[in-house]
Amino acid sequence: MDLIFVGAFFESRYTIRVNKKIATLISRIFDPFVSLVAVFVLLFWNSKMMIPAFFLMVLLPLGLFFFAWKTKIISNWDVTDRRERPKILWMLFGIIFLSTILLRATVVIPILVALFGFAVISHFWKISGHTMAAALATGEIVHRLGWHWWPVLLIVPLLGWARVLRKDHTLAQVVMGAAFAWGLLLIMK
Repeated sequence: MDLIFVGAFFESRYTIRVNKKIATLISRIFDPFVSLVAVFVLLFWNSKMMIPAFFLMVLLPLGLFFFAWKTKIISNWDVTDRRERPKILWMLFGIIFLSTILLRATVVIPILVALFGFAVISHFWKISGHTMAAALATGEIVHRLGWHWWPVLLIVPLLGWARVLRKDHTLAQVVMGAAFAWGLLLIMK
């Protein structure tokens, strides 16, 4: 009887460790910058603005984000400290806002509104940027390519599970991240 209990104890600890590794992998695969790339490719596909928009609205923010991480302006890649989020989010908003004006890229307005709202909310509460970005990306995919692409929407709950399991967010924070993005898309489309 004691051996069965010990075996079950170690098996559950092993399962938790494996699940956390899987959750970390999912969090990295569906990182907000990866979701952002998917959205920008979708928005600017077959456009003369594809290369400048990608450089200004994806690579430049990614480079500055990486710089902020390496210079300890933010403590980690996920910006888990809510107090660090506003400075990085307002910087990202400013870059994308100026790029939108420069390129006259009105298709980016839902992303701007989402970033603005996310930055404001981050002053008071920590919602999941991962699920917000994934919800924006999957929502745009379904909107632009049609409802037969609905399975991509399943990425959001999978990512939410990963963020909660890793203890990066509570269930409410991941749900609000997704709901915020999908709500904006519904209103703006």
